[in-house]
Amino acid sequence: MDLTIHVRDSVKQIDKASWLVGSKHVLRHLQGPRKEDCLWENSSDGSYYTLSTAPVPLPDAGPLAPNGHASQIHDAGDASAVFCFGDALIIKVRIAEDGTRREPETIAFLAGQQLSFDIPTVLFYMEDAGKTYLVEPYAPGKRLNEAWWEMSDEEKEYVATRVSKICAEIKVFQSNVLTGVDYNWMDPLHKPGDYRVEVLQQHCKELGMDCSVFVLSHNDLGPTNIIVNGNRIMVLDWEMAGYVPLEWVRTKFAICGALCAERVSSTCVEHNNDHQMWVEQKLGEMGFPEVTQAYIKKRHRAIEEKEERSRGWTMHVNRILDTSQSTPVLRIFTAIQLPQCVRDPRAHHQL
Repeated sequence: MDLTIHVRDSVKQIDKASWLVGSKHVLRHLQGPRKEDCLWENSSDGSYYTLSTAPVPLPDAGPLAPNGHASQIHDAGDASAVFCFGDALIIKVRIAEDGTRREPETIAFLAGQQLSFDIPTVLFYMEDAGKTYLVEPYAPGKRLNEAWWEMSDEEKEYVATRVSKICAEIKVFQSNVLTGVDYNWMDPLHKPGDYRVEVLQQHCKELGMDCSVFVLSHNDLGPTNIIVNGNRIMVLDWEMAGYVPLEWVRTKFAICGALCAERVSSTCVEHNNDHQMWVEQKLGEMGFPEVTQAYIKKRHRAIEEKEERSRGWTMHVNRILDTSQSTPVLRIFTAIQLPQCVRDPRAHHQL
């Protein structure tokens, strides 16, 4: 898997109206009569876009032009980046994982249902060099994370009610198999690298969740993934969606700080968790069960056990040091079994 190209460099400028997408495709922005290979037409100005296989050798390409037609609008470190092309298209680039691979399938499934809310349209999906590329039309409106701070209490109440009803709307889709997509929040203290679904399901049972049937949940319905356009709501980013115990839907809103609204200024980062609190309360009024206290108690207990083990190791090392006060330093090093290359400088030449 070639991950040498960072996600934020996955879209590069060829010229004023064309871009290299990954290493396999070229996106072009064209004017004039629409061609048969049109990917998407921009209704605001009549222009359109095509996406074609990149030539060999690849064309010269560099960073996106400042104030150009294409720009990067989101950067999540090493994990993902989102690029916008005018007011017509976005391309989401992510490190390829089960969730990002599953998102187009989830959206396709939802597109076949009668829903009261909007979802993105997948225009194109591919996997290239360890990354996934998802092309969607640009969604009109404003992300709730930006709009929240200027909304009236009545508008906030409306959105929180709609989000809770969306949770209820999609829970009718059920499965007898748990999807391990929200592992890091369901069991944040799991053994690193152990993502076995049966282990996660046992953890859920221990918390008191009903694992006889699992319901579809978005699992990341925070303000950054909700677009408000008048009375219309669009839900974005379905890569964390999956089938979970019903209790998890409400519990996630109660315990996940990542579902709050965030505003960044030049001097501080401001957080507001009213959205997630209101949604959690409304889910309770709608009869959604939860295991919040059991979750918090188990997490605290696991943290205490980890700290106790750490204290035990510290005491063990201190006892070694205490009994070695009068011995040469080399004996102390040997007692705690430092690597051979540290105990014997000559070992460096054997590496």
